[in-house]
Amino acid sequence: MRKFILDLAGPLDQKTKKRPQDRRGQHLKLGCGQHPGLLLQRYLCENATGDSGNPEEKRAILQAAINAAANNEVRQLYQAAFSRWKQSLPMLTETTELHTAGRLIVGLGSENVLETGITLHHTYGLPVLPGSGLKGLAAHYCDQVWGPTEPKFRKEAEYHRLLFGTTDESGCIIFHDGWFVFDEKKSDEQPLKLDVMTPHHLNWLDGSVPPTDFDSPTPVPFLSVSGKFHIAVSWCGPANDRFRNWTELTLSLLADALHYWGIGGKTSSGYGRLAAPPPPPPPSPYKGRTNDVIEAVLLEEKTKKGGWRAQIKGYSQVGPIQNSDQVPADAKPGDVVRLVIAAINEREVQFRWPPATKK
Repeated sequence: MRKFILDLAGPLDQKTKKRPQDRRGQHLKLGCGQHPGLLLQRYLCENATGDSGNPEEKRAILQAAINAAANNEVRQLYQAAFSRWKQSLPMLTETTELHTAGRLIVGLGSENVLETGITLHHTYGLPVLPGSGLKGLAAHYCDQVWGPTEPKFRKEAEYHRLLFGTTDESGCIIFHDGWFVFDEKKSDEQPLKLDVMTPHHLNWLDGSVPPTDFDSPTPVPFLSVSGKFHIAVSWCGPANDRFRNWTELTLSLLADALHYWGIGGKTSSGYGRLAAPPPPPPPSPYKGRTNDVIEAVLLEEKTKKGGWRAQIKGYSQVGPIQNSDQVPADAKPGDVVRLVIAAINEREVQFRWPPATKK
């Protein structure tokens, strides 16, 4: 064990089996270990699993990884790499952003010193969806769900070979890794979440005894992911005028597979589902009164007589400007202007252009 790791973790309290002065995964400038993947693989101070393991050590290192993934310096470095990666994508690429509908865990069963694994970007330590996994999911979904209604999407059939290839030749679509996308509105967003599963019949699972109601559940903490991912597929086949149709079709296929089947582990328990973000709620009606002076947005759609129409900024009501002849000649759709409410209800509004102020 390296001395600096023990110094970061601090002394062990023999009563609680915790380390009250643990600094693993804290601020970058403290040199406390800030790569979540490296923390999980190399920063254990003692055995954390098995009969002789300390479960508090496992929880501590999982929490250290959670803290490191939310570190502002780590986030800035990752976002710079993410922007560079997006710029490097081929021109013939279709992309979308999908949100987790709950939690997601990829790599749960991978080889790991903690018994439960997770797939993180090797360089930056943030969650990633491997492109190979996305391709495998899409290929299986294409064969099993789209294939029965359109035989050309069956495995080894024409469309399936075109998109995914075979063991003898590659397909025409590249499935890129899905990168995690930080929410700009959440400066304290935590991509990694502490999760737990509670197997009840461990002895039955290994075949030694039958299950009974007297078995005690054994909590097993692990890391899962919540947030948004950038999904991208690219055309790499011969240049033609239909490539965009194929990339759009493939992205739609992959989005359906992620939504209905999910990716990663524990999908039968609801994990791994991703979906497009819900649309923003419709704007509410303005509750003001006649003669209120408000900000409104000029609309491109005009009245039957060619007059201006506008919408109260941030609210739902839309209506005409009664004295449109007084609107300045250089006004254009999209301009935010100050108007007077001439009449209003929860559905409609009528405006007046305010009189010019005397100097």
